[in-house]
Amino acid sequence: MRTRTRARRGAVVALTASALFLTAACGGSSEKDDKAKGGDSAGQKPAAAQLTEAQMKAGLLEVADLPAGWKAEAAASSDQAPKAEKPECQPLAVLMSDKVDGATQGGSREFARGTDSAILAQQIFTYSDGDAAAAFVKSVDEAIGKCASFVSVDAGEKMTISTEKLTAPQVGEEAVALRMTMDIPQLGMKLESDVLVARQGAGMTRLAYVPMGEKPDHAAFEDLAKRGGDKFVKGAQS
Repeated sequence: MRTRTRARRGAVVALTASALFLTAACGGSSEKDDKAKGGDSAGQKPAAAQLTEAQMKAGLLEVADLPAGWKAEAAASSDQAPKAEKPECQPLAVLMSDKVDGATQGGSREFARGTDSAILAQQIFTYSDGDAAAAFVKSVDEAIGKCASFVSVDAGEKMTISTEKLTAPQVGEEAVALRMTMDIPQLGMKLESDVLVARQGAGMTRLAYVPMGEKPDHAAFEDLAKRGGDKFVKGAQS
């Protein structure tokens, strides 16, 4: 049972549900706080408020948003937070965790295509402001360049992960895409996952497409990432 669970977790690398603490400032910073940050100053853009639960729910994909052949599945979750052996690679290890420090959970969705031919998973979360969300995207982008390969440790078990930067669809205020190839010796298998990280204001979506089989077909990722990114932005702006 544990082996099956670990295989499932590996397959949905980036977007299982976040187990995060809700902050008291659900509606974003107060007017007083905005002024203290210079939000009302001439020439400065007001700080982006964190997304509401309704906005995050509206940004999640539904089966109707996807091409034919996809069906909804129960979202997997984990009770461990992987750690990269090299600190500079930790932002990438975070993509395999359902715990993101400083962010608030906004829900997740998972889908399967055919008989386990592919898995698609989406998660939405929010930071308290746009600066913190932008810093997260930047940390992921910088880590890709530094960590073509790194070792992640999860519950005492090691896994080698290779990364490759992909061209991200133009969604949200900024977006980063990468392919993560996970060599899992405990399961005797490798898994490839194409991951999108996109930001709109203080909100973030992580979407992972995991094609299965001996010759994984990554062709669908661009379309699925655009669909997921656009749905997220629409929800964030609602």
